[in-house]
Amino acid sequence: MEKNLLWVQTGGTFACKKTEKGLAPATDDKFTAEVIDTFTKGRAVSIIPALLMDKDSTEMNIKDIRKISAFINKNIRKYDGVIITHGTDTMAYTAALLCVMLENPPIPVILTGSQLPFQEEKTDARKNFKDSVTAALCDKLKTVCVVFDGKIYHGLDCYKADSVSPDAFSAYDGVLGEIKEDEVFIKDSKRIKVGEYRYNKDINEKVALIKLTPFFDEGVIDYYISQGIKGLVIEGYGTGGVPARVIKKLKAAEKKGVRSMVITQCKKGGTRLDIYEVGNNVKNSGIMDGKKLGTEGAVAEICRRQISE
Repeated sequence: MEKNLLWVQTGGTFACKKTEKGLAPATDDKFTAEVIDTFTKGRAVSIIPALLMDKDSTEMNIKDIRKISAFINKNIRKYDGVIITHGTDTMAYTAALLCVMLENPPIPVILTGSQLPFQEEKTDARKNFKDSVTAALCDKLKTVCVVFDGKIYHGLDCYKADSVSPDAFSAYDGVLGEIKEDEVFIKDSKRIKVGEYRYNKDINEKVALIKLTPFFDEGVIDYYISQGIKGLVIEGYGTGGVPARVIKKLKAAEKKGVRSMVITQCKKGGTRLDIYEVGNNVKNSGIMDGKKLGTEGAVAEICRRQISE
């Protein structure tokens, strides 16, 4: 039986063409038809395109991500899977927030893109889109994830690691799976949560990210609060250490309804707040422990957790 996939187009390098000022997204009907024709020949699959926006992902903002999530939610019961083509620069942030907003999706929701435009001879776009079709048709992959260079990354656990290589993404806690010879191989199925689907549209995006340095001025936290920030993600040192002077400010912020979460600046290992005194100070302060979350996932999670607090 033929399956139907929804292709949500947002622009990115995947759809770029050369201009006098450099590459810029230029999605049109001819391009869309070529992509669909290329990846439906000989397969029992129909790809339905929907152009939501046509922009470089550098320009992606919270309104755009809300638009994407709302559109997918509206159509999520009508298709067997969703593919979102998206620029690579902010793809991990969009993926993480979609994980929060589209909780326990009943179908695969796949984000992909490319480092070179689809029309270029040595592009990675064709492989990535082909792999994304395979992933979107996999009944065991009912989650939000990024598919790139043959790898499958959980949406809450990936980041762009290379600005030019086809192997552009990496994971804080390891890849979710791989795609080889048009087959999906899931390495850690426990990370694919099973439960009732929920659309969490009422996130609070008033969130700030702080990367600690020895010369960080903790007065910045007061400024953020004065500007209406309601959630703070703190990139701490090592296993999650945060200086006492910063903890003091975060505890004061908590009393004003501003939630905070600490993660590590390291790309691997996550936090371990019980090892050092500086970590235990964080643990006993009421600051949330991001554990193995990276920057993108932590920002998304703090958006969810401080909605009504």
